[in-house]
Amino acid sequence: MRSRELALDKYNTDKITHRYLEWYDPVLEHFVPNEIKLLELGIYEGGSLLLWRDYFPRGRIVGIDIQVKVDFFGEERIRVFQGSQQDTGFLSEVARETAPEGFDIIIDDASHFGNLTKIAFWHLFDNHLKPSGLYVIEDWGTGYWSDWPDGKTYRRRPELYSRFLSLLKKIGLVSRIPYHSHPYGMVGFIKVLVDEQGATDLTRASLTGTATRGSKFESMTITPSIVFIKKRQ
Repeated sequence: MRSRELALDKYNTDKITHRYLEWYDPVLEHFVPNEIKLLELGIYEGGSLLLWRDYFPRGRIVGIDIQVKVDFFGEERIRVFQGSQQDTGFLSEVARETAPEGFDIIIDDASHFGNLTKIAFWHLFDNHLKPSGLYVIEDWGTGYWSDWPDGKTYRRRPELYSRFLSLLKKIGLVSRIPYHSHPYGMVGFIKVLVDEQGATDLTRASLTGTATRGSKFESMTITPSIVFIKKRQ
């Protein structure tokens, strides 16, 4: 695994303290020897950019933050831009300047707000991520937190669900049970992406129906803290 070849204690990033590289390593392995271009949204003090520069010895690393706190002027293979992840015009300007043919990897470690993440995701995924490229969303579990701006504590109400289930059984719709789910913040957005992964069945809508399109995703892998989405060819 690539991270075992690096002196991780020299990088100031919570990707180390949260042990995120245990999830990243197997997913990123085939990118390591290539001349990749990586974009990260949300760079804090820039430690993760130094990590990615060393992780990918032939990679070019681009960072975006709403408030840039560090100067990487003259730093080999790293460029930093200040702007918002919801400003699609700005995102396109950065992409055209640094990766006109598209990024190989895009990592969102920015606001962790569902709506802002959604804006950046669809703009960058559709327009500036290469086919077979990888889009990564970190810290999606913030949607379960009551003290996060767009999060909410998960509260299942089994008594109401049981009553609803009993009603469905009485009218013969027990096979069409809507499961209790958590729709808030980043959690809600990730569930929207699950629907995209199921686009073939979603657009077919019945056993005998014809799908109108397949998913834009080749695969979607959900880990406890990180979601990895591979773009279809």
